[in-house]
Amino acid sequence: MIRSMTRLIAALLVLSSLTSTAQDTKREIVWDLKSLFKTPRIHKTEERPAKGLRSFFYEGASYKGKPTWVFAYYSTPEGDPPPGGWPAVICAHGGGGTAYPEWVRFWNNRGYAALAMDLEGHLPGGKAHQVEGNFPVGEGHPNAGPSRIDWFGDRGLPDEEQWFYHAVADVIRANSLLRAVKAVNSAKIGLTGISWGGTVVSTVAGLDPRFAFVVPVYGSGYIHQSDNPGLSQWFPPGNMTASQFRDYQTKWDPSAHLPYARMPMLFVTSVADPVFQIDIFAKAAKAAKGSSLLCVRPWMIHAHGNGWSDPVEIGQFADSVVKGGPALPRLGRPMIDPSSRITRTPFTGRDRITEAWIYFTTAKSTWKSRKWHFIQCSIGEKELVAQKALPGETTAFLVYVFHDAGGFRSNHAASELVITSPHPPR
Repeated sequence: MIRSMTRLIAALLVLSSLTSTAQDTKREIVWDLKSLFKTPRIHKTEERPAKGLRSFFYEGASYKGKPTWVFAYYSTPEGDPPPGGWPAVICAHGGGGTAYPEWVRFWNNRGYAALAMDLEGHLPGGKAHQVEGNFPVGEGHPNAGPSRIDWFGDRGLPDEEQWFYHAVADVIRANSLLRAVKAVNSAKIGLTGISWGGTVVSTVAGLDPRFAFVVPVYGSGYIHQSDNPGLSQWFPPGNMTASQFRDYQTKWDPSAHLPYARMPMLFVTSVADPVFQIDIFAKAAKAAKGSSLLCVRPWMIHAHGNGWSDPVEIGQFADSVVKGGPALPRLGRPMIDPSSRITRTPFTGRDRITEAWIYFTTAKSTWKSRKWHFIQCSIGEKELVAQKALPGETTAFLVYVFHDAGGFRSNHAASELVITSPHPPR
């Protein structure tokens, strides 16, 4: 009996600690930002050449007393740079990814210099996305930092030995590197990341104010609040001590850092992403301090190539920030008339959209398994008005718009996600 009571008290103490942590997540900066903002050393290499690209190592944060070497590809568009230098984009891959030549060339073709690095201590391998040579996937090198272990699987190690610490540092160092390149305009360097890379760049956004814009795709913050078992299994009560969970929330998760991100940000996903559900992703978009836009497309395959090529809004957004291009439409908070249940949504950018719709769900199941329905909206000069009433049993909805030109859809933009029947918080 005494032993059972002891276990019960211990469990209640852990629960109390987790609850207080969830309510107060003041961030803790564990990186030496002053050091990371300095230009890193570059080391030439003949490893993993890619046609037309420059490959090299640059120095990241120290690991077990020695500076790490980070493999990267870099290239600029053809021709002479514009006055002031090329705008540039840094590309952070997702889990199991690497530095992809195709991603660099994608941005070069849009008129941007680009750098893609490997964030997992590997050299590029395989055949995906124009990696050449058919080398083994996941091959390390002598000066690598730590590799990723599941979802914060190295949480028991010192901060400086954890993968996420180094991934964030490597991205910041890449910014410091490009800022020293004469052909690059240091005021026009943006950042994008896919899946795990989206989570990394979301944290970086709150640490490195030098970026002109940041675009997370699929992944961002509040991972611990996901109802996807593939994510939730790594957090309490199944994993992590109270101390480790506190460290995760205050040091690593983007939710601790996005309130300090003041640059323009575009959060890109689909309403049915199978990994990072729309509820936590939309919450992260709302947490950013600066100008933040949510881009929700009806369907996107959760993959690297699809993540950078399918959402044309990423390039549109980048151009609007650093090239003076037209801005994406912007939607305000949808309001439901209490008597008619007609939804009205303020917006700007009338000339850049041709259709407007409401996504809504009446399900109360996990976000991954919810079925979504649609209501078309009429487009006024400054307001979108639903053509049908929103069902009373609606549990969540958002409004999204796009421009259709002969089947080519662009300018996807969304309102915040309105949750009318939330799950209990984790």
